[in-house]
Amino acid sequence: MSNQPQLPGVRWGRGDFPRVTAVSNAVRRYTKSQGLPYQPPSHYQGIRADPNNIAAIGLEVRAQQGVPIHVSPNLQESYKSLVEGINSQYDFLTGPTHEGGMGIAVEVQHDEPYPQVKDARSDLKAGRIRVLGTAGASGTGQHAHPILSTEINDKFRAIHDVFGHLAIGRDTSRHGEEAAVQHHAQMFPPEAHSALFTELRGQNSSLIFNREFPENKPYDLPEWATTVTARPPQPKPRSDGEQLGLF
Repeated sequence: MSNQPQLPGVRWGRGDFPRVTAVSNAVRRYTKSQGLPYQPPSHYQGIRADPNNIAAIGLEVRAQQGVPIHVSPNLQESYKSLVEGINSQYDFLTGPTHEGGMGIAVEVQHDEPYPQVKDARSDLKAGRIRVLGTAGASGTGQHAHPILSTEINDKFRAIHDVFGHLAIGRDTSRHGEEAAVQHHAQMFPPEAHSALFTELRGQNSSLIFNREFPENKPYDLPEWATTVTARPPQPKPRSDGEQLGLF
């Protein structure tokens, strides 16, 4: 048994790293300024992705490949709220410190700037963050999103790296991504959560379960998959008679 290979994701804490305290403090300040409930970084240290959830969401995304995009009115409103939140957080990230911002310069590149997200820590402490631009990600098979423009998507990448990952010191493994999206979600109003989790949890689940990037578009995910805790409905317990096939 000693030679048995590790299952993917079992050593879930291996790639975690010290959080950037200044960012954690900034997240708390921003979240409270928006009148939203706040959870400290320690709340997200033990979060791990549920493999059953990954499989269920991955299957939903797979089933919607190559079919016409359907965006319900509720999801359209959620994307509108998501875009407003992205712009607001980006302004907070890049705004001058004397105006209440963080004063971080964002540089969009055509290639991956960091081997791992933790390698961005030194840059961030020096006042900048580099991100792989949407155009540079074309090698993954991604294409223009029907709702999120290239500019908005680049902003989204920047704020999620900073407020999702660096603020709590979680990596880009399946477990780190789940912790990051839950942490980042608290900076958005509940109206934005359907779109937020569709974009982040939906894509991550497809990458893990289907082993490929899905089409770059909105997905009609079950309501449970677009909530912070992501608890799927449990089947109702059957009576003894039903189990014995008497009814």
